[in-house]
Amino acid sequence: MTEQNSVFISYSSKDREFVRRITEELDRMGVGYWKAPEMIPAGSSYAREIPLAIQNCDVFLLVLSPTSQDSIWVEKEIDSAICNRKKIIPFQIQKMALNETFRFYLNNVQMISYYNNPVRAFSDLREQLEQLLPDTALSADEEASAGGEKINGSPEKDKAEANPEKNKMNGNLDKHKGKRPAGGGEGLMQNTRRTIQNRGRESNAFRMNRIPLACEYCGCKDLRNVTRGTFQCERCGKDNYDDFQTIRNYLEKAGAASALVIERDTGVPRRIIEYFFRDEYLEIPKNSPIRVSCQQCGAPIRTGTLCDKCKAASGAQMKNDRTGTWHSWL
Repeated sequence: MTEQNSVFISYSSKDREFVRRITEELDRMGVGYWKAPEMIPAGSSYAREIPLAIQNCDVFLLVLSPTSQDSIWVEKEIDSAICNRKKIIPFQIQKMALNETFRFYLNNVQMISYYNNPVRAFSDLREQLEQLLPDTALSADEEASAGGEKINGSPEKDKAEANPEKNKMNGNLDKHKGKRPAGGGEGLMQNTRRTIQNRGRESNAFRMNRIPLACEYCGCKDLRNVTRGTFQCERCGKDNYDDFQTIRNYLEKAGAASALVIERDTGVPRRIIEYFFRDEYLEIPKNSPIRVSCQQCGAPIRTGTLCDKCKAASGAQMKNDRTGTWHSWL
């Protein structure tokens, strides 16, 4: 599988010289990016590759100018980013008034104004990318996790050090509500698939989920999405999988396993495995003595970051906060 593109750059071709300055800055930061047309494989269509690239990015960087506002392709790209629940950073390079469409798209989205303060604009861009990109945001977590065993974000640090077994993910991750017990359990697997279909693109984990862009067997870039997570090569006919389906396939065959073992055997980065755990797509088996702590009350849980009681309390608080207030979905 190819590496995920961290930043998708949406821009008008008339602004390509300015975009070159942005890509130079991203190169200095060591941030991966995707932009048309040079990153579209030969023989592929814009209509196929651009939506895939947006789906596979972490951040959608909009180079905002009068020409990009008039571009039908930029408008389509923003619409796709919104549908995929991407984090949008508008980088405004010229003074301009937003038309009705862009005001609707970018309502309540904080803009970076280059034309007011060029130096400050690139500094703001760096700060936002450091906050939003998973590799940067997880750097402290990975150091704290000391080999991928401790769950990040536990408020019970002292308790975890006193009883390290309680807060380990070595307690063998299982597919969330998906492991077949001796007596069956197929119905639970169907519930898992429905959950993924309804929530997948809204979760942090699925924003990181890498999809194959070339066949791992023959290198062909013509892959057809036959089912969720499965991409069939048009040349050799073999199936290729995204990260989550790769983990599911592995756990089907190997049974419960630790995050370190899954990473070693599948090549899926541990940070992505742990994101799936936090977003409740993976869980520690019921028969395992290992548990992690709820981030709010410290109660033992098998998946996610909050116990059911704290999740219910948080949901009620969010509902109260939203009363009488319109919120952007971005």
